Amino acid sequence: MRSLSVADVSSYLAATGWVRRPGTWRGAASWVHDGDHEILVPGTDHLADGPRRLREILSLLALVEGRAPEDIASDIGSPMADVQWYRAPIVPAGGELGLVDAVTAVTSAHAALSAAARAALSGPRPVFDGPAPKPVRDLLARVRIGPIVPSTDLLTVRLPLDGGGLGDPPLARRALTLLQRAALLLRQATAEVRGTGDIGVFDDLVQDGVSADLCLALARFAGADPGAGFEVGFRWARGLPAEVPARSVVFEPGTGTLLRRVGHRLRRLHRESAAVTGLIGALVDDGGEDRFRVHVRGQVTTGDGEPRRAVIWVRLPGEADYDMAVRAHRDRIPVRAAGTLREVNGRRELMATGFTTVADDRSEES
Repeated sequence: MRSLSVADVSSYLAATGWVRRPGTWRGAASWVHDGDHEILVPGTDHLADGPRRLREILSLLALVEGRAPEDIASDIGSPMADVQWYRAPIVPAGGELGLVDAVTAVTSAHAALSAAARAALSGPRPVFDGPAPKPVRDLLARVRIGPIVPSTDLLTVRLPLDGGGLGDPPLARRALTLLQRAALLLRQATAEVRGTGDIGVFDDLVQDGVSADLCLALARFAGADPGAGFEVGFRWARGLPAEVPARSVVFEPGTGTLLRRVGHRLRRLHRESAAVTGLIGALVDDGGEDRFRVHVRGQVTTGDGEPRRAVIWVRLPGEADYDMAVRAHRDRIPVRAAGTLREVNGRRELMATGFTTVADDRSEES
């Protein structure tokens, strides 16, 4: 086990709900948790029995947190690393993985993180084609797996936080924040599909970073058994406070099969990508189920085809885009929307992942 400093242990306790009592006892600081547990942290890193005291601290923390001491030690020693973990059938307890399961687990974690990082860096897409951009490749090269703890059934992924600038969070934090939100939305959508049977609900999640790449990567954690569930969780580096709380997301049995279907659907939608440039003729926002739609007349391009004049309904990503559309309609300013097509009540509708005004456009003549 790597050497941990008193400062690292103290900062970890402060970040995880422990409270330091005033004063010291024989040079050691007393930390308490919910009034039920007490930890004595040495006042120096140079005590002869320091390793024994550290083992005692880790043992008590493992009891309180319900985690392995090795996992906690890695968190203590990595104050500037976010953590993502998976609990899944392909990561069995006992310390031994089948070769195929081991490769599947690591490559799936890599694919999920790559998809999230690309969405965080370049914007959402139903499918990410071609090689990842250099910032994403650099991030993936810094990621570490572990520790591998025989007594647990977890695959732990650690992302060092560096490379941020100008007040923006590092790409690693943005990627995991997006991945956590996407996982929560996927779980919500799977529950909805079980009630309605309408898999099209997943199409709306592309704008939130859900992609075919992400769905297929997560689906593989369910393993070969379609009835198996799995779990993905997150912990934020204590050295960089997060704006959203860390969560864990439990996917019910059968989710793997559904996510495979969603992944293939999004790949098909990718082949049905479209864009329109023109003037808005109508706007719809009823404040309920039917929100942020605009009717655009102009040049429509589907896939790699040639532009053609047409009229199409466009579902905008959110309220800010709809406000922009209201102003563009009022001032007769052309707009451009790009996204994917889907069937809605027998008509084709463009689910926009990008929307902007166009300063000088000749596609629509009055």
